[in-house]
Amino acid sequence: MRRMYLEIVRMILNTIICMLIFGAGLELNSNYLQVIALLMWMGHLIASTERNIVWNVTKKKSQYRRDFPKKSGN
Repeated sequence: MRRMYLEIVRMILNTIICMLIFGAGLELNSNYLQVIALLMWMGHLIASTERNIVWNVTKKKSQYRRDFPKKSGN
């Protein structure tokens, strides 16, 4: 539950920051700032997905060790 809460807070903060940068790009008529904001937001989405995948895999680690024990060195 704590991981999910932290992920939601992280996503909200990153979205607000990206929206502010994108808004600054609109105000200054800067396409570069707009692109940077979009790339930052997409990068955060990818990182969030990756963290979720890694978390799910590490939760199953003990199950994998039971199902596939190490072979002895014979």
